[in-house]
Order: sequence, then C-alpha cells, then structure tokens
Amino acid sequence: MLSLIFNKLIMKKLLALSLLLSQFIFSHPPAVVPQDLMTFEPGELIVKLKDDVDAGVYYEANGKAMSNFNIGELLGIEEKVASSIVMFHQSSIESSIQNQKRLAAQYAAQAAANPNNGYQPEPPKSMKNVFVITTTNEQENIPMLVEELKNNPNVDYAEPNYIYGIDDFEVGEIITAEEASKMTSSNNSSSIEVDDPLYSSQSNITATNIDDVWDQYTTGDGSQVIAILDTGVDYTHPDLEANIWINEAELNGVVGYDDDGNGFVDDIRGWDFINIDNAPLDDNMHGTHVAGIAGAVGNNGIGIAGAAWDVKLMPIKVFQSTGQGNSTNIAAGVEYASTNGATIINMSFGSYAESFTLKLAMENAYATSILVAAAGNNAISIGPCLICFPSFPAAYSYVLGIEDRPRPLAGYTNYDPSGPVSSGHANLLNYELAAPGTGIMSTIPGGGYSTLTGTSMAAPLVAGALALYIEKNPEDSKELMFGNLINTSPNPGSNQPGFVDILAAIDVDPSPRLAVLSSIKRDSINNQNGDGFWQPNETIEILPLVKNYWGPTEDVRVGIEFAEFEDTSKATITQDEIQIGSISAYASLQDLTETLKITISEGVANNVDIKFVLKAWSGPDEEYVSDPIEIVINVKNSILLFGVISENTTISPEYEYLVPSNLIIAGDATLTILPGTVLKVSDDAQITVI
Repeated sequence: MLSLIFNKLIMKKLLALSLLLSQFIFSHPPAVVPQDLMTFEPGELIVKLKDDVDAGVYYEANGKAMSNFNIGELLGIEEKVASSIVMFHQSSIESSIQNQKRLAAQYAAQAAANPNNGYQPEPPKSMKNVFVITTTNEQENIPMLVEELKNNPNVDYAEPNYIYGIDDFEVGEIITAEEASKMTSSNNSSSIEVDDPLYSSQSNITATNIDDVWDQYTTGDGSQVIAILDTGVDYTHPDLEANIWINEAELNGVVGYDDDGNGFVDDIRGWDFINIDNAPLDDNMHGTHVAGIAGAVGNNGIGIAGAAWDVKLMPIKVFQSTGQGNSTNIAAGVEYASTNGATIINMSFGSYAESFTLKLAMENAYATSILVAAAGNNAISIGPCLICFPSFPAAYSYVLGIEDRPRPLAGYTNYDPSGPVSSGHANLLNYELAAPGTGIMSTIPGGGYSTLTGTSMAAPLVAGALALYIEKNPEDSKELMFGNLINTSPNPGSNQPGFVDILAAIDVDPSPRLAVLSSIKRDSINNQNGDGFWQPNETIEILPLVKNYWGPTEDVRVGIEFAEFEDTSKATITQDEIQIGSISAYASLQDLTETLKITISEGVANNVDIKFVLKAWSGPDEEYVSDPIEIVINVKNSILLFGVISENTTISPEYEYLVPSNLIIAGDATLTILPGTVLKVSDDAQITVI
C-alpha cells in the first residue's frame, strides 16, 4: 500500500494549491447575480465616517450640514477625490444621535432586567459624518475603491450610490380627463354608498375590507400625512388637489425665502430632488397613480376613491422620468418626509442591492413614521437560496413589505414562501402582507385615469388604509399594529389566496403568537472542549431564539423532543423544557443561561444526523403553542487534530480527522496521510508548517 508523506516543502506547496483552489471554488459568484448589484452612479461613492471622527462638520442657518474637511486625505485617496458633500441636515443628525442614545439606554435597561437574554438588538447608527464623494475619474472602479475603504479604521461603511427603480409595471386602459368628466357614478357592492364614477372598478378596496372601515369607523379626517416617494405627483389633478399636503409656513411666507428653516426654499407641496426645485410634478405616471390609490378624494363625484378620502399626500420626487433614482436622493427624500411630519412613508420601488445610506435614513425615520414598500415584480423569492434575493427596502423587518396575491395567481410578484412569521435570514428579512396590485384603477397626470399592475399598486393601498387604522387606534405601537395586520391576514406566502383585512386588523383583540426562529448550539458544558463538533458522549446545549409576532405574553417556555420516527437510542434528552421569560409585542428573546440539553450516546457512528423538534408556548398549560421547527445534530465520531504536531504522525482511513482550530507542524515532524483518509478543516482553522 502506498502512503503519502508530507514534509515541510510538499506541505507548503499543497497548502498553497489548496488555498488557490478554495478561492477559485468559493469566490466564484453564483450563476444568477442581480444586475442591481452593478448598477450605480459612475464616479460616485458614499462613505460614512465613524461618529468619533472629527470631520469639521458645521451647519448653515438653514440646518444644511457643511464641511471643508479633506476627506480624501483622511482616507488616503486624495488624488481620486474631486469633491465631497455632507448628507443630511442638522435636525436629522441631532435627532438620530438622540434616538441612538435613547435606544441604547432602552436596550441596556432591558438587558439589566433580563440579563440572560442573548438577543440584544443594536441601536441604529447615527446620521452623522455621511459624505457623498465624486471621483476625479468618472471611470473609477467604484466597487474596488469601496472594498479598499472598508478596511480604513475611520470608516463605518462605504458603498456605491446604487440605482433603484420603480420596477416594470403594466399599463392598461386609459381614461382621459375629458372622458372622466362625463362619467357618472354607478352602483357598487360596498357597504357604504360611494358616488365616484370609477369606484365600481376598485375591487382592491372591497377585497381588503377598507369599505367596511369607511362604513363603521372613518373615511379619514385629514390628520395623517402620507409621503409619496416616487416620480412626483400631479398635484393639480382634480381628484388629488384637495388632499395635497401644504407647507403652510412656506405658503404664507416670503417667496424665495426658507420660511420654516428646513433647508428647502418655498417647498409648499414637497420637494423635487431630481430637478432641485419646489415643483415635484410627475413626468412618468407612476407617482400620480400611487398617490391616487392611497388618497384620492372620496365621494366627490369624480374619478375614484382613495383608501383614505381625507388625507394629506406629500409629493417627494426622487425618481427620473425613466423610473430610476439613486440611493442618495431617496435617502434625502426619506429624511425630508420624516422631518416634515409624514406619519406614513410609501416606497413603491426597490433594488436587490442594499444601500446602507438608505437603511440609515429609514431606521431613523421609523421613530416617527410607518414605512411601507413594494416587494417587487420579478417573481423572485426572498429566500434564502442560491437563486433567491430579498428586495430592499421591502425586506427589512421594520418596513411593511407588500406582495400581490401569491404565485401563480399573480405570477409577477416577488414573494416570501416562509410567510411573515418566520425567516431564514439571520437579520429576519420578510415581506409581511399581500394586497391587490393587478389591474388597479387610479389617477394619472393630466386629470385622467388608468389601470396599472404591479406591487407598486399594492403598497399604497396599505399605506392609505394605515391612515384609517391610526385614526381608529392611535395608541397602538407600531409593533402591535404590525402584529394585528399580519395575524388577521392570510399568509401571503401560502398557496391560499388572500389579502390584508384592514377591518379585522382594527377590530382584533391581540393574543400572543410565538415562533422559534433559530437556535445556538454549544458543547462547552461540563469542561467539554467547546470545539463546535457534536461527538459521542458529549452534552449539547441548545439556546432557542423565540419571537413573539403579536400580543405580549408572560412565562414563555421552550421544549425539545425527538422528531417523529427518529431513533431515540442515538441520544438522551436531559433537559426537555426551559422557561425563558416574558416577551412584548413583536419582540424577540434568547436566554443565555437556561438551555435545553441532549447527550449523544456512546458509539454513534460518524456523520450520523439526529433530528429534534423545538416548540415554544406560554405557561404551564401550554397556551399559544408555536409551530414546531426541526433541528439536526450531526454527530462527528472523529479524531481531532489541533495544537502542535512535533513528532512523525500517520493518519489512516479507519477514522475521519477534523482540524477544529489551528494546527502547527513543527520541527522535522512529518505528517503521513494514507490513501482514502478523510481530513476536514474548520472554516476558521489554519494548518501551518514552521
């Protein structure tokens, strides 16, 4: 029998070849890479310096942040920087710092009250020190420059200025302003009489029971402001004009002067971030259509009825006539909306590229606004999987992501197959709700109407309905509202058709809804090696992460049992139930002290799986039991190689060998590996020859 003998020289060559091979195999991109990841403004990048970096930022009288700081010199790329500007305004920066401190204190207090909770969210970053940099060469390799800057100790993040899109949408029948003016109201199936002549075409209203909310509670009282971040809005449209948000300070102020000191001159009806002026008119169609779905004037005898009849629509133009807009303009639009009183922000757009700058603006806007976004129109699953991609911003857990009906009923819609109460993503990405988006009648520029199809049409229906929800239940937290909407709706990821039910969400009496999302496993108990490999005779601790997707509950418990048909001789469950504490609405908990425990039996063969099931519930009577989730313990009956090999060593096919941590082959030692031997190296381990 031949053996392979590795001396230092051969081992070094082998390791070099192995490293090269692993880089080739594992760095090769997947077959499908969204074009969005490579679509960004040429010659531009965004850099956020860490908060403790003094970037010489000062504020003008209107609150605009300015700096004469040489950011190129600090970053070591001075020759590549043509110019730089500071994003965001004084009020936003200062409020984000206060919000960060408030949440940090809140999380610290929660941690002190429950020191065993392993799930500790990070407060959002502040909006301080965000710079938009223009390079001297428009053909600069932006992704390479971004990667270089990520390693700079002064940098919090660096990214391209990604391009977002309003996505493809299908245009149907168009009714001109002249044709609309001649139309009279017709009968409809609503529980309330509506005299808008096109209302009989608005099945999206009845499908979500918004008409029953009108009948029983409210059609809107004008107290809610919905920001429409889009291609602009035709604010002269007869069916929208009365509901357009008006900045009274600027309307009654001095022309050409920033009367309210918000950094925008004469922004009477919002702002145009594309043309940099105070006339955010729609040169596409999309934004006006979205605005009408959310808040066209109802019962005025013309056109359609919006989800909220009396509401304030704040036009914010952040997209070109082509339907494209960059992340800096959109983030600035989010900032404008939140600082100027928007209670709801509608975002009927998306990208598969994640902008940290836009995320930063939204995280801080969430303190004062409800965020709603379209899931997208590419029939792509949120995943995770090799050909799955989340669409941002809809995928974020603090944004209500809106699909159309599940596939194949609406074959175009992006979707979340796991539904809104579980997530395979570590950061809990989800789309939460479904609403009608197919053939939706609404307003278009010039006084007309048309049907459009897309999740862009589904999102504003929810945004408008939320204005009614807030009026009826003003004391509900955002988290409880999310729970009410989700738990009274059919699962949009299921095969059963169904849309959000606004009346049910308003009326429901919330109860807890628990889900075990994931678990940590560790083998460090009883002076075990803690190497992360599950071996015979070891006791494994399991720490479940539990989320409560609805009403608050006390005395949450988690249990473990063998999966159905599993061979129970492979292990012993030594701690089958634990109490982890109370969980508030839409919150998560992971106890770091109380753990479920299993002990693997002696003699279990190598690479054998043992399946278990985890469930959560409240109290000793097992109320509100969660759906079970399966976990797998893969047994490694292997010999571990780590530390220093200082003598000649031979390993053979009788066993599997694992290198769980760094292994050093020292001196004149030779490692001999016989043919057929399996040797595995942990991801963070290295083999070094000295």
